[in-house]
Amino acid sequence: MAPLARRSSISRTRIPTGVRLAGVVALVPLLVSGCAPAQPADHPAERTVVAQFFDLLESGETDGIAALLADESPLAPDVLDSGFYSDAVARPTDYTVTTAYESEPGIVYIGVEYTLGDEDRDIKVEVADTDDGARIAGWIHDTLTIFPLRAPGAWEVNGAVSAGHPEEATQWTALPGLYTFEYVDPAGVGTVDPEGEEAESFEVEFPVAGDQLEAAVPAGVEALASSIRAEPRLLASVAADVERQFAARVADCTRQALVGDSCPAELVSQATRRGAVDVGRVEWRQDSHDPVRSIGQWDVVERYSVMFEYRGDDGETARDTVDASLAGVVESDSTGSATIRFS
Repeated sequence: MAPLARRSSISRTRIPTGVRLAGVVALVPLLVSGCAPAQPADHPAERTVVAQFFDLLESGETDGIAALLADESPLAPDVLDSGFYSDAVARPTDYTVTTAYESEPGIVYIGVEYTLGDEDRDIKVEVADTDDGARIAGWIHDTLTIFPLRAPGAWEVNGAVSAGHPEEATQWTALPGLYTFEYVDPAGVGTVDPEGEEAESFEVEFPVAGDQLEAAVPAGVEALASSIRAEPRLLASVAADVERQFAARVADCTRQALVGDSCPAELVSQATRRGAVDVGRVEWRQDSHDPVRSIGQWDVVERYSVMFEYRGDDGETARDTVDASLAGVVESDSTGSATIRFS
């Protein structure tokens, strides 16, 4: 694992006003600028709930954390699951509760120092005075901005939880720790690797550290500050299979004299009007190959200029050219091989 860059979360002041997570929008508390300086205080109840929080983080038994959270916490239930969190690459250890100050009535910030992997970290945890007592409302942090993939598949965290939205940018957050991210296509035909190889996993720290993120992402994943962006494509081996299947479809259509089930409708229409096609005098010129990514499936299109000779009703031989396209959806069959379902 690459060393984690040291940084202080205390100095981070860019705090999102909302976090979209698992279809729920929850508010992240803000520090109010321009107010009077906060005065140090002991705040034993707030210190205690934060210590309980970090005890659970260190043990990995995070199912009990929900009871420590205020209603406005940005954390979704799936990231609190002990099975999910225990699979994190690293969790906070050797924590020390340090400072405590009240920013406004009912809101106390507790400083905590801890170790993540081999690196020292610190964080400010916001604790709210609720009807149920002191509860954790959030912390000063950067979330992860995930830009839409606009393709099948999703980011999978710790091999269990999907992050992001297929059509719009979202903010995603998790408990303090180091997590594994990987692009996963359910059909097994897609990747984010620019060479079409299998996608590599990478590690993301929460609270997000931009320098760690930028150093961790593999080729094909762009990290800028606290965001990730990628453009999925077909695996190179799948793309080669797709080309072979298009070529086989073209050959079948030619054998069918351009009027069979394997042929594009626009080609069948024109060939039928012209007369008997000479199958030995058919030429397909590929104009473009467009793997079109759509949200739920892998659409593929190839466009051609089809030139052919035919014998008309008057018995004379003539030539014609028709623009036509073949289209389909790349799927995985029962053996795991990629196949095109032609439309």
